[in-house]
Amino acid sequence: MKQHFADKGTRKMHLPGILLLLAALCCRWRASYGWQQEANLDEAGNVLLFWTADVKKNVLMVEIQGRTLGYVALGISATGTMERSDLLIGYVDYLGQPHVLDYWAPKNGPPILDKSQDWKLLAGRQNETHTMIRVRRPITPNTADDIEVFDWPTWILWAWHPHDPGDDLHPDYHQQHRGARQLCLLSTTCWPTPRSHASVVASSRHLLLLLLLLLLLSALFSPLL
Repeated sequence: MKQHFADKGTRKMHLPGILLLLAALCCRWRASYGWQQEANLDEAGNVLLFWTADVKKNVLMVEIQGRTLGYVALGISATGTMERSDLLIGYVDYLGQPHVLDYWAPKNGPPILDKSQDWKLLAGRQNETHTMIRVRRPITPNTADDIEVFDWPTWILWAWHPHDPGDDLHPDYHQQHRGARQLCLLSTTCWPTPRSHASVVASSRHLLLLLLLLLLLSALFSPLL
């Protein structure tokens, strides 16, 4: 039975093609986990947020990474505070299993576990220093305890704690490890266009002319009264 072996020259010819194929597969894997936007939520860079919005499919996918081995928390707020905020708390337990919990905060204080768990876990992992949680939720929710995301600056709350939530699923208070930042979630920019200096000056002139006209009319008609 004959055995066929490729010579060294043939192996050298196949090597560039193999490397090219591996590079293509690597790039495809990286692209499949690409994000539309990302931001540091705190000045120290301890909490990172990555997100992609698909308005047509009504899906917002986010990934939060925190420098902690406890829980990380993310919230969508109407006011920039805990009051009326839609929250998630994610963590990886001692067995390496990721978890995400959906909370609602009707006021500033401990949040309440939401009856409808609409933050859906996609992935989670933990290394020696960081915890990562990837989730998705509807842009336009179906329940009253979830906040709809619009194409304008949205308040994003963040927090972390060095420990996981307890068995009662009530997370310990995060102390000073918290903050808030406004971000554009549905598009790369949603900030109002600043008014030019010329338009501001023109508006001021129009207001001044209106005031002068009112004073003139007042002076003309005051003797008749």
